[in-house]
Amino acid sequence: MIRLQKHTKQNKTREQRQESSANRYSVLYTLKGQYQHVGCSTEEEAQYVLSMLMTDGNRVPVGIYDSNADSFEWEIIGQYFHSQDSISDQQTRLHEVLTISRTLRRRDASWQPGYLQKPSFFA
Repeated sequence: MIRLQKHTKQNKTREQRQESSANRYSVLYTLKGQYQHVGCSTEEEAQYVLSMLMTDGNRVPVGIYDSNADSFEWEIIGQYFHSQDSISDQQTRLHEVLTISRTLRRRDASWQPGYLQKPSFFA
């Protein structure tokens, strides 16, 4: 019985790690003035989604949020403009985008715990 409980706990821990890494990254973009995101498992997948957003006439890419590192990487044009601002403006904008990213992830995780939906680009 103890051995089964230990095995079950190990499986739950492994599943939790897989769930959290399954959507480690969020690609943040705006659509009709509203922030949206797409959950991605890997950085490569997130970079691909970001590049696809660059060619979408309706969606404006913002960047990639890494939930494990709690960090944000601006898309290339946004990074340029962001770097032109004062340090205090950069910090304010970074705080805002981190808050938005965390909020979107929390909202979507509440719909289906541990799983971020991947909305269609054609929605």
